[in-house]
Amino acid sequence: MILDLRAFEEFPAKATIQASQGALSPFADSVVRVDSAEIELAIQKSGDEFFCQGQVTAQVVLECARCLARFESKLTGSLGFIACSADNIAEHLGRDTEEYVPFSGNDLSVDLVGPVQQALMFALPMKPLCADDCRGLCPSCGANLNEKTCDCENETMDPRWDGLKGLNPK
Repeated sequence: MILDLRAFEEFPAKATIQASQGALSPFADSVVRVDSAEIELAIQKSGDEFFCQGQVTAQVVLECARCLARFESKLTGSLGFIACSADNIAEHLGRDTEEYVPFSGNDLSVDLVGPVQQALMFALPMKPLCADDCRGLCPSCGANLNEKTCDCENETMDPRWDGLKGLNPK
């Protein structure tokens, strides 16, 4: 995914970039694949630096944290970076250089994969679930409890609490 800044003659400018399946690789353990992504950017220019802000929306396939089933989801994240030459980035060392993205040489093309993956990483839920009421897997036999019930005896009690069994709060 390349943003060609030479394509813009006047600033501020707007850009929309479509990324098909395979343009982005999975960026976290719970991401199985990225099907597509759309990046919308507002671009400002100041000297030799280009200030880019926008949003990325991606269709992804995630793995449920409870039952390990794969499901489709839509992630939306904020995108913000400054595109400048590698020499300009060196001038900003000591500051937060994560927001700087170098363009290659004089052709003013910026590779958006890093900033887009970072924005999607922040949009990823901490615990992706296929459904809010996902029942997960049986801890004994591993059966998916959303699909079937099992006869496993999962009620195990820590023997250190046995002394409290005889107490009745009533």
